[in-house]
Amino acid sequence: MWRNKILAILLALPSIAFSFNEEAPDSLSEVSRPVTQIYNLEAGGVRILDTYLSPLYYSGYSLALSGVWTKALPAHNPRRLTMRFDASLRADFTDNPGRTASMYALEADFSWGLARRWKLPYGLQLTAGGSAGVEAGVIYLPRNGNNPASALASFDIAATASLSRVIALGKVPVLLSENLSIPSFSLFFSPQYGEPYYEIYLGNHSGLIHAGWWGNHFGIDNLIAADLDFGSTALRIGYHFRVRSSFVCHTNISRTSHAFVIGVIPRGLGLKPKPSPKTININALY
Repeated sequence: MWRNKILAILLALPSIAFSFNEEAPDSLSEVSRPVTQIYNLEAGGVRILDTYLSPLYYSGYSLALSGVWTKALPAHNPRRLTMRFDASLRADFTDNPGRTASMYALEADFSWGLARRWKLPYGLQLTAGGSAGVEAGVIYLPRNGNNPASALASFDIAATASLSRVIALGKVPVLLSENLSIPSFSLFFSPQYGEPYYEIYLGNHSGLIHAGWWGNHFGIDNLIAADLDFGSTALRIGYHFRVRSSFVCHTNISRTSHAFVIGVIPRGLGLKPKPSPKTININALY
């Protein structure tokens, strides 16, 4: 009897070893969640209205530097939840319709957000989430003697969404994406109509912070991009439509820009297959 048991165990050993060998690559696989960095240069046209400074629209050109950092989160399923940081610095140079006066604007913003993603048919990926961010800047009209500047400051909670798909352009993988962000709740700064900043400096701080929603503090960021992955580096080409507007205390501030975007993604997107079977890369963009 014991001889039959030993013989059965010896016959079963090869199949047991084979099953362990099949599971070894998965158990030894390392999950990599790289930080994808995108650095952009934007240039385009802008139109500004700030009735605190002037009742006229000023139009001209806008320049911006921006950065995006994305990463899949180490949750139970890192393919579902992603995190991103956004930061930008933009400068606007505008003139009034008669070209008799110039207005300048400088603005910086930073946001952090989370998004849930879903894999859809036809290779599409959908994400939806939210972000929290701050914006601060100034609009400057040199010809105004009493009130030459208007301060900009807001804290925004935004709804975000994106849709993307990977295609091939010859032998080059390309990630096409549509990215949308709409501030939905805000706390923003605005003085009373005609209130000089000198009064604020003297201590008149009443009624400077306002609650904002789509009705009195509307904004939108819409980026359409194509990322060409060459392996060690990827190139981004895109179009960025941006609106920021507010109407409170009989003061209307509006800034609308259309910009061409060109950017670089160091180390690429990882769309090209690499001979590293023991590493599973989970990218936050696709």
